[in-house]
Amino acid sequence: MADTSRNKEYQPMGGDATFCQLSKKLAFGTDCPACSAGRVATIQSLSGTGALRVGAELLKRHYPVHIVYLPDPTWGNHANIFGMSVGHKVCKYRYFNKQTKGLDYQGMLEDLGSAPAGSVVVLHACAHNPTGVDPTFEQWQGILRVVKERHLLPFFDSAYQGFASGDLDRDAAALRLFARSGLELLLAQSYAKNMGLYGERVGALSVVSNW
Repeated sequence: MADTSRNKEYQPMGGDATFCQLSKKLAFGTDCPACSAGRVATIQSLSGTGALRVGAELLKRHYPVHIVYLPDPTWGNHANIFGMSVGHKVCKYRYFNKQTKGLDYQGMLEDLGSAPAGSVVVLHACAHNPTGVDPTFEQWQGILRVVKERHLLPFFDSAYQGFASGDLDRDAAALRLFARSGLELLLAQSYAKNMGLYGERVGALSVVSNW
């Protein structure tokens, strides 16, 4: 309170502009065509949870399909946010194979391939919570093909960028693959884990649009 060098004034509605630009750069890289074209809007949020909630509300109000597919299993709060709190219909797609302790890749493709057109699909950008199992880059390419074929809307949850491989760019490879494909998508970022900002509740929501 006595430190006069600290600025305690309100931030603008979208948050700190510099923070938003740097968050966008961290996630999408320095050579993102959608960013260069001004098609990525980013706002500051109350960590990743706040980004997911605001994104879910945005979709509920302005997106015509209110069906959200979550991996099975997933972070415990995903269903609460999209389903109970916002009112989307929540469905599951196969993700973890208990027998092999790995990705149920074929099951995932089958479930997403039968999802109603336009459904939202939540994807963990890296370090899947709670299994720690991630698709290979080649598998991500296959997932992208199904998402495009079914006209699904990806909603990436990125809470561990830098933790999965130790490389910030490598951990953003799936997100950047989808962004460069021309798809519209949403991204929730959390800085609680990878920057140790648990108490500060720092995150960002980005929307990639073709408008």
